[in-house]
Amino acid sequence: MALVFVFFVALFVVLFLFLLPILYSLQAVGSLFVYPKQLKAMFGNKILRRNHALEHATIVVMMERQPSRKFNGFSTDEGFFVQGVRSFEEVESAAREALRRLRSGEKKLAIHRNCGTTIVAANLLVAVFFLAALALGIFLQWNLYLLVLGAVAAAFALRIPVSLLLQRFVTTDSDLKNAEVGWVEAAQPNDLRGGILGALLAASSVRVRVFHTDPEAVEILRDDGAVVR
Repeated sequence: MALVFVFFVALFVVLFLFLLPILYSLQAVGSLFVYPKQLKAMFGNKILRRNHALEHATIVVMMERQPSRKFNGFSTDEGFFVQGVRSFEEVESAAREALRRLRSGEKKLAIHRNCGTTIVAANLLVAVFFLAALALGIFLQWNLYLLVLGAVAAAFALRIPVSLLLQRFVTTDSDLKNAEVGWVEAAQPNDLRGGILGALLAASSVRVRVFHTDPEAVEILRDDGAVVR
């Protein structure tokens, strides 16, 4: 009986691993209906893109100072959050240095390999390559599974370069000459997630307030193409 159980478990694992590229590709296809709209909305929001650039730069500065530590962050129209911090002072100091360095021309600080944009890039690439593999396989009557496997592998190989391009031209804007770091304050659980998880995340997270004096920075491109202020 034990051998039969082990056999079925092994069979299930092998079958799951065999189907994993297909299941992931099918899930990624759904991203074609979500991520392009999100990228378009972010591209039209200059404040959010500039805050995103400053968030990346701040985390880079903090990691330069303490390479052994790990930080996460995300941006909003009011500023950005940093998770994994120990004090307000370390974040405020890093944010002001990051702003100074971005203004002095260190635009590479605004681009981060571990940004969530990498997940977006991976999903979009998998979706496009998967559909292309299906079309190619059906048209040329090639092995569909091998084509899908190759498509997933190619997408993962290209996800970082594509993510860096998306960050450079779509999701960040390093033009911060009219931005100022306001203050650093404690993050609230509802800012992150509700309940116990939100409280745990908030315990090591802060919000950095950022203010923009550039009138053009408040232009937002709506889904219908209209620009509002």
